[in-house]
Amino acid sequence: MHAFLLAAVLGVVTAPHAMVVTEQRLASQAGLEVLERGGNAVDAAVAVGYALAVVDPCCGNVGGGGFMLIRMHDGRERFIDFREKAPLRATRDMYLDANGNVVPNRSRKGWLAIGVPGTVMGFDRALTEFGTMQRPEVMAPAIRLARDGFVLNSGDLIPFAGAPTQGYTGASTFAQPNVRTIWMSDGQMPHAGERIVQTNLANTLQEISDGGTAAFYKGSIARAVVDASNANGGILSMQDFAAYTVGESSPLQCEYHGLTVISAPPPSSAV
Repeated sequence: MHAFLLAAVLGVVTAPHAMVVTEQRLASQAGLEVLERGGNAVDAAVAVGYALAVVDPCCGNVGGGGFMLIRMHDGRERFIDFREKAPLRATRDMYLDANGNVVPNRSRKGWLAIGVPGTVMGFDRALTEFGTMQRPEVMAPAIRLARDGFVLNSGDLIPFAGAPTQGYTGASTFAQPNVRTIWMSDGQMPHAGERIVQTNLANTLQEISDGGTAAFYKGSIARAVVDASNANGGILSMQDFAAYTVGESSPLQCEYHGLTVISAPPPSSAV
């Protein structure tokens, strides 16, 4: 939808060598910065992913997961699955009440809805297998944005208005006090011109930059998440983090009007 809106406003946008498109301007700039320093598309994608964890409070994350569909210029193709996984203590009936009825939103909100995160390991796998730059290089823009802060403009406020048709109700869903302190420091919606600084996130990203997946899945970061989960009725454990693995498979392929279409296999959408 966003791409169509952009085309309607600006017309067709082209570039002679490369293009970075995200839903947040500073994340796009992070990817462009990596390309300008000689990185390839995978390097830029990882840089964008970490930058979105800083500048996109709706959907950017280091505590979530995702998919990455890759096709290199030499013909190599890969689908990397780093979606979240259910904790080992998850049960079949954990989202039902005593009468066997589904509890509304229990699977979508709250500590029981949280899976074991895959983003950090997925990014690291993509970078190791298909990237050309080192982790500290591609993470530098995100760390800078978190530590130095960035100034909101009017477009950055859209996630806070919410998109009820997509099940997202805006900043009122930020129940954690630490998150609200960052994004709603005076208890009100953020405003254009406000600078957002995230020192703790910068420190977390720096630990990942320095120590890789071990820093996230076996160190103090995992321990902090598990402790918070235990304190709030969640079921995450250190064993969940230590046991997490990334999946890889071949993309789906089909022929269409003389073209070969490469798409994501299940569990992602092939659309």
